[in-house]
Amino acid sequence: MATPIHPRVRLHTRGMERPASTRPRIRVLVYAPSETHAVWIEAELADEAVLVQLGHSVAQVVSALVEDPPPRPQVLIADFDALDGGEIMHLHLLREQGWFGRIVALGDVPSSLRTSLSIEHLLHPPFAAGALRELIATSTFDSHTTKLPIL
Repeated sequence: MATPIHPRVRLHTRGMERPASTRPRIRVLVYAPSETHAVWIEAELADEAVLVQLGHSVAQVVSALVEDPPPRPQVLIADFDALDGGEIMHLHLLREQGWFGRIVALGDVPSSLRTSLSIEHLLHPPFAAGALRELIATSTFDSHTTKLPIL
């Protein structure tokens, strides 16, 4: 008699391509107070493989990425041209509180800030059609874990 498989278990054979419907979804949090930037981001992320969450303030963004229960967004897309100095300092709480996701910055960001926030990707205005879509499509946002040695 065969053992029944739990309904939440899915079997995947190595080397086989997953169908598009079972492809893992990338969770993205967007902070773009500028209406034109928000419309551009929305058009760029109109893809079934992306789950978009909107942040209406920097405090809400930090709370969603650090304090909300898992699964948390893996990517933050933020309009840095719309941030003031205090909001940028508040964003540093993300790294201090242990969020290791990827940040995509929109606008002009100094290299020192890119380093301190570990910003991986930077898009400068004017934003070209397809630039953000290509960035998301070609990047791997899966977090890989490493087995720790047993001492």
